[in-house]
Amino acid sequence: MIKLIPKMVYSLNIKKGYKKIENFDHLTENAPEINKQLMLDMLKKNADTEYGKRYHFDQIKTIEDYKEMVPFSIYDDYAPYIERMIAGETDLLTTDKIVHYALTSGSVDNPKKIPVSEQTVDLYREYATQFSFAIIARALGKKWQRGRGLNLMEVKFETLPNGLFAGSISGRGVYSIKDLLFLMFTSPKEIVFPREIMDTKYAHLRFALEERSLSYIASAFMTAVSDLMKYLEINWELLVDDIEKGTIHPDIKIPDDIKAELQKQIKPNPKRAAELRSEFEKGFETPIVPRIWPELAFVHAIGSGGFSVYTDKMRHYLGAIPIYFSVYAASESIMAICNEMESQEFVLIPDSAFYEFIPVDQEGEETLTMEQLETGKDYEIVLTNTSGFYRYRIKDVVRVVGWYKKCPKIQFVYRLNQMVSIAGEKTTEECISWAVKEFAKATDCELVDYSVYADVAVSPGRYVIFIEAEKRLAREKYQEYRQIMEEKLGTANPSIGSKVKSGVLSPSEISFVQEETYALYRDLMIMRGISGNQLKPVRVIDTLVKENFFFALVDKE
Repeated sequence: MIKLIPKMVYSLNIKKGYKKIENFDHLTENAPEINKQLMLDMLKKNADTEYGKRYHFDQIKTIEDYKEMVPFSIYDDYAPYIERMIAGETDLLTTDKIVHYALTSGSVDNPKKIPVSEQTVDLYREYATQFSFAIIARALGKKWQRGRGLNLMEVKFETLPNGLFAGSISGRGVYSIKDLLFLMFTSPKEIVFPREIMDTKYAHLRFALEERSLSYIASAFMTAVSDLMKYLEINWELLVDDIEKGTIHPDIKIPDDIKAELQKQIKPNPKRAAELRSEFEKGFETPIVPRIWPELAFVHAIGSGGFSVYTDKMRHYLGAIPIYFSVYAASESIMAICNEMESQEFVLIPDSAFYEFIPVDQEGEETLTMEQLETGKDYEIVLTNTSGFYRYRIKDVVRVVGWYKKCPKIQFVYRLNQMVSIAGEKTTEECISWAVKEFAKATDCELVDYSVYADVAVSPGRYVIFIEAEKRLAREKYQEYRQIMEEKLGTANPSIGSKVKSGVLSPSEISFVQEETYALYRDLMIMRGISGNQLKPVRVIDTLVKENFFFALVDKE
């Protein structure tokens, strides 16, 4: 009966997902009209809110009216309203019921609290769960046995004065099925809802490894999956010994009371330990995941764009096991979704938010709607969401890569606040990513992760590229490496090359950091209270905390 319950739950979600796919196909056939109507409906519904009265929502009849009467906004415009909402006031930004506050992964001391309406929660569930599982089921058929999975999303909420939870929006989805968790996933509730800091990588693996029929791995981001596999490669002997003996090694950092609860759920399993040990002793040169979990059908995680270096690493562990790249979303809205397995292109969701687009190559800030977009061009995306944010600049730049019916297919390119510019050269995350990956190819560097730092302490300023490699590169070749990196940066952004030649910028530098630097940074952020579900790669070293951390871990040998 226990094995039947996951199949029943997945089957129910898949059935609903197929209906959602059918509805989505209808929506995308009329996407521009549906998207405009969504905006008008939201304004009409919220005309009597304080924000609606301030900007005369009741007088807005067209998109042109909307652009003329309602200004662009950023979070600071809403912060005073949100504080009043948390204190108990209603009808300030929206008449919809707010059921959650999404904490951003920004400042640890003062994270943003994004209001989330019931409608927004429904959209996340319908698309990120039901639609997604239906796409996977359609692609994999009987290859997916629909058994228990390893879910790496952990839930850490704080309770606000109005009684609502604040935390990651992905965590809310996990919380909504908390009573089914032990039937759906291998990790016990003590791990999924951690009350204290502990070694969650060990804890997740300790239970997942015992499940020979593990069905899939899910995570918010590919970084967590990749980190888990690296941990397994280093610590498999300790894990297998514990599985054999039915123990939790005393060196593992788990609070005593939680360890006692976990200990009740395990018993010696020498048969599974012997099977695992046999595979691990063969090494990790060939894909390990299908060897230890022969029924594992897919990985479900955001792994495109800035996460691609971790996706590339995961291929080594996964072999032919496919990846579903999930959604393009933020705390403010779920915006686009993959409608094919292994695709890294996302179809805009017409009924989730109203979208405006600012071409990045234009001087002014005039916006376009989706039917005015052109394939191959980049746009800053502006949102009007279903939780009370209007013409909100989330600072994301997306590229239109094609069309699905009348709806644009997009890829995330970079965040505007992650652009580096010392002397007006405007270097994007995409430029840095390309340059570093080309550097890795040219030098046979097994890339783990990378970041860029704008060093303006020297004159003229310069770029410093931080790189973590699997194996240490020859230090005597440093000048050769630096020249290769300079060449790649100049190709990615010719403005850098010309400014170095003219002396406006100093030549770029490379700093190789110690092993596990980036994993250690993520662990440190989790210890400081940031949800692992929200930790994105550090592409730009733009705070004093990051600066002190990464410079301290430069490999000086």
